[in-house]
Amino acid sequence: MSFFFVISAYAGSAMWVASENAKLKSAPKASSSTVSTLAVGIKISVLKTENRWYRIRAPSGEEGWMYRGKLSDTPPSKETEESGNLFGSMQSSSISADEAQTSRSIRGLSKETEQYAKRRGTPEAYKKALDQVLAVHITDKEVDVFLKSGKIGEYAP
Repeated sequence: MSFFFVISAYAGSAMWVASENAKLKSAPKASSSTVSTLAVGIKISVLKTENRWYRIRAPSGEEGWMYRGKLSDTPPSKETEESGNLFGSMQSSSISADEAQTSRSIRGLSKETEQYAKRRGTPEAYKKALDQVLAVHITDKEVDVFLKSGKIGEYAP
C-alpha cells in the first residue's frame, strides 16, 4: 500500500520535460496516438499516475499521458536549455560536460585531444573502435524500433 502512496504523491505536483521531443500520448501506452510533442524544460502538472505513465497538463492546456522516463523532478539548468548540452540534465551524474567532451575527443579532432590520449596511454585500438562507434548514425525511428522490440522503457510490459 505504501507503493501506491509514493506514486500518488506525484499527482498535483510540477515536473519538467527532460527528453527532446517528448511525446504526449492519448493513452498510457507507447502505441497510442501522439497528442503533441513537448520540448525539454517545459514545466508540466501531474494530474494522475498509472504505473510508469503520468497523466499531465502542459502549459498550453493540452492533456495527455507521458512516460515517466521523459520527465524530471527538477527543472533543467538554464545553460542546459540554451545549449542543448546532453550531460547538463543528468543531475545525479558525476560526469561533467568537460570530462565527457574530453573522453569523446580521443578521436583526434585536434592536437590537444591527441596529446591527451597519448598522456592517458589510450591504445590505438580504442581510438579506432571509438571512431567506428561514432560513425554509426541511428535515427529516432530506429531507436523506437529497438525499444519496442526489446520491450524497454515505455514499451515495457
